[in-house]
Amino acid sequence: MKSAYLGKGRKRQTSLFGILLAAFAMLTMPLVAVAQPEGVPTLPMDEAPAAAAPAADAAAPAGEEAAAGEKDDMASHFSVTEVWDKGDFVAKGTLIIMILMFAGTIYIAATKAVDQVMLENQMKKIPAFWDANTLDEGLDVLGRNSAFRNIAEGAIAQANSAQAGLGARIARSDRMAHQVGIELERVNNRLQGGMAFLGTVGSICPFVGLFGTVWGIVNALIVITAEGDASIEKVAGPVGEALIMTAIGLAVAVPAVIFYNLLGRRNKVIYDSARHFSFDVDKLMASSAKA
Repeated sequence: MKSAYLGKGRKRQTSLFGILLAAFAMLTMPLVAVAQPEGVPTLPMDEAPAAAAPAADAAAPAGEEAAAGEKDDMASHFSVTEVWDKGDFVAKGTLIIMILMFAGTIYIAATKAVDQVMLENQMKKIPAFWDANTLDEGLDVLGRNSAFRNIAEGAIAQANSAQAGLGARIARSDRMAHQVGIELERVNNRLQGGMAFLGTVGSICPFVGLFGTVWGIVNALIVITAEGDASIEKVAGPVGEALIMTAIGLAVAVPAVIFYNLLGRRNKVIYDSARHFSFDVDKLMASSAKA
């Protein structure tokens, strides 16, 4: 039974070839069935596709133009200019606020970056100050407009000043330490300038954009209700325009948060250097006064 079922040698190969031939015949049968029989005139069959071809060719560009027109309409619906043109005073005011926030973010980030570079260059001269032989030479090394020079000059001025009256009751070392602290706070205020604006923009700008979106959706629903047409074409356009406000809010907030973190980290490095320098200058002037 086993040999009769499977076959042997050439008989087995012949059966496999027969199976493949039968499968090929089954695949070609539909083509044979739709073939035109003999005796049937071929002119009408040839003329019908020939007549239909120009119609199909004419319909294809029309369909492509219609699709392109629909895409253009959708693109115009989801543009900032379309939001500005169709928006009321609340939507326009919200958009103006976010634009001003973005402009302020770029301005503060650029000016803070330049200021930090200047302070870092001044910070690099601190080792040369301690290598100087005298205070005057060290001050010249720091430079005329250096924030670190102001710290040293404040301590020197209090060390060389003579107080009268109630001021004379305050120890000179305490007055030097207080003046150094004042100069250090000035450096900190310089570093923190504009950081509150970046933090505020990063925190509230997404909510400002969300407010614009909610306002736009409410107005769109009011218009759709008044017209009585709630089709997807009437709903998608106004809702898409309203959602642009949220996207703008996020686009403004993300750079503000990034700049706030990057600039804040560099501020910490500069402030730590100023704090260490202030402490060393205070101890230096205190030991010089005792000597």
